[in-house]
Amino acid sequence: MIKFVKYKTKDGYEYYGLLNKDNNFIEIEGDIFTSYKITDKIINPSDVQILPPVMPSKIVAIGLNYKDHAKELNMKLPDEPIIFIKTPNTVIGHMDKIILPEMSKQVDYEAELAIIIKNNIKNIDEELVNANILGYTCLNDVTARDLQKKDGQWTRAK
Repeated sequence: MIKFVKYKTKDGYEYYGLLNKDNNFIEIEGDIFTSYKITDKIINPSDVQILPPVMPSKIVAIGLNYKDHAKELNMKLPDEPIIFIKTPNTVIGHMDKIILPEMSKQVDYEAELAIIIKNNIKNIDEELVNANILGYTCLNDVTARDLQKKDGQWTRAK
């Protein structure tokens, strides 16, 4: 399994790398979405700032997709998926601080699996799905619960 990482050096340049068996990064050249070349430059993770793997144009999320969480929130499971959007400004890097909204008194976190799509796709056949996935990453879905309940929709709460 290939493990990509994006990072910024102290001089402000951003690079992609591959995580090696020693938990260092091997710098790569090129575009991870199409083709890249592995270099011989080894980067110590403590010498760089780890960035989000990509900066998406949007984040499409599915709400109440976990039965136990719906029960915890005392919410009925929907008949159809609840789709909501998170904007790119909600993406931060590893160890970056989460800025809590001053107007909220109840901010929760949720561990989620994020799928990084590498191509522009819509209404594709099921057998083409895997060919359009670049990879997976962890996502901390931070939610202002009181704003979510107040609005009835979820955009501002995310």
